[in-house]
Amino acid sequence: MNQISLSNDLRRFIHAIASIPHLEAMLLLHQAPAQAWDASEITRRLYLNPELAIKMLSDLCVAGICEVAPDQPGKFIYAPASNEIRELIDQLAHYYSCNLIEVTNMIHSKASVGRRVQQFADAFKFDKEK
Repeated sequence: MNQISLSNDLRRFIHAIASIPHLEAMLLLHQAPAQAWDASEITRRLYLNPELAIKMLSDLCVAGICEVAPDQPGKFIYAPASNEIRELIDQLAHYYSCNLIEVTNMIHSKASVGRRVQQFADAFKFDKEK
């Protein structure tokens, strides 16, 4: 298997993820990009309560990772807002499969939960100078 290194961009992206359930929801959407997901499906797959699943899907939309499925209210599809986000999620999916503990520790190591959601959304705003 081709090993992916932890680039600065990937590290920044991982640190911006609000929680492990956010990571798992993102990777679930990534894994089945053609599937439309609703909160009840996310709830079942990730063993979450429905309110948290709805909040996470909303956060993922704000972050530019998914969007409401056309003609399917209440369902969401994987739809990265940019190629940079798509590439980072591809790298993350591969890196996480080989470095699960490292990635989860990086996400857990952050401070203030309230700031995490904003950091998560901000991680998808790319500055051309970086």
